[in-house]
Amino acid sequence: MKILKVVYDNNSRFILDIVDNISFKLIIEKFNIDLFKEKKRAIPIMTRFGTTKVPLIVFADENLEEFNAIWSEQSPNWEEEIKNILSEYE
Repeated sequence: MKILKVVYDNNSRFILDIVDNISFKLIIEKFNIDLFKEKKRAIPIMTRFGTTKVPLIVFADENLEEFNAIWSEQSPNWEEEIKNILSEYE
C-alpha cells in the first residue's frame, strides 16, 4: 500500500479535494503548515525535497521510503500526475 504525504496551507486546500478523490488504495497523511504542530512535522519533508512551496505531495512505499514527489513549482496537472505516478509504481 502506498502512502501519500500532502503538505499544504490554507490557500492550497484544493489539493485535499483532489487527493480525497483518488481511487487508489492509499494511506494519506496531511500536514497544514499554517498549524504550528503540523508545520514542525512538515518542514523536514519540505527540506528533503528542496522546496518551500506548497502544495507538496510525497509518495512513499510500505517501507516508508519516499520514491517521488510533486510540488507547485513544477506546475503539474495535479490529478493526472498523481494517478500517473501511482500507476507507474503499482
